[in-house]
Amino acid sequence: MNDLDIHDFKILQALQKNSNISTQDLADQVNLSKTPCWRRVRKLEELGYIKKYVALLDHKKLALSVMAYVQVSMLNHDLNTLRTFDAFVEQSPYILDCNSTAGNFDYVMKVIAKDTEQLESFLMRDLLSVGVVQSTNTNLILRQKKSTTELPL
Repeated sequence: MNDLDIHDFKILQALQKNSNISTQDLADQVNLSKTPCWRRVRKLEELGYIKKYVALLDHKKLALSVMAYVQVSMLNHDLNTLRTFDAFVEQSPYILDCNSTAGNFDYVMKVIAKDTEQLESFLMRDLLSVGVVQSTNTNLILRQKKSTTELPL
């Protein structure tokens, strides 16, 4: 983070709010001319501060109305088991986030589905049939109070 100055932080904050902003509008917003602003954005991309640009979709409009946190305990922690689980997580379109955790469970996943039947199918037919999961605990999300991708800069 020592590479960044106030203009870089302003650029990152602006891009978090709207990654589709034009270079000229971004430059105006952060008090730079267009070319230096463009160079700074490229530098931030090259250094890995900006990983990628995405479109954030409305899951409800796409009929994906059920979300849950699924806590997962593994059968064991050998390399083969972990590789199998990692491969499953990477290929599953239902898993939005998966984090290794300390405590009673090995992982916590945020999962999305169109309805509870699809969620149950994912849990019973997909996740548990991988053969490396000992147990799961599922908490349905009733209402999402906050969801953001913006980091506090």
